[in-house]
Amino acid sequence: MKQKLNRVLRVRTILEDVSRLDYERKNADLSHLKHAAAEQRQLERITRADVLRMLAEGESAESWLLKIADAEIMRWKEERIEALAESRAAEVGEAREELQARRIEKRQLEALLSATARAEQREQARREQNRTDDWFQSRLPGSDRKRD
Repeated sequence: MKQKLNRVLRVRTILEDVSRLDYERKNADLSHLKHAAAEQRQLERITRADVLRMLAEGESAESWLLKIADAEIMRWKEERIEALAESRAAEVGEAREELQARRIEKRQLEALLSATARAEQREQARREQNRTDDWFQSRLPGSDRKRD
């Protein structure tokens, strides 16, 4: 039975590792999306500041209109990336829950394996004590060791 439990423990360990890798991948992807959204936000701010500078200097309307269009495109990209990041955040939460469930399963199996090992040790100690008791009992005077 111990061999079967060890095999199951190895499988549970592999499943936990796979879940952990999946969680880490999804979390890294989410982090990347958040970083990309922040970059778009920063680019939009820089572009809008350039537009204000261009207006203050009195440059042509065509050039600052293009910059405004660029800023709007960047805002749209930021919104799309943030929406994608929100959907991925739910996936990260699910992956985290799965990882925790796998860890709990593994720990329960480790506890069962430990309890089984302790029970086997107690049983082995009991058998050894019984053999020792039988041996000493057979050595007592008056005991019939050989019955013919």
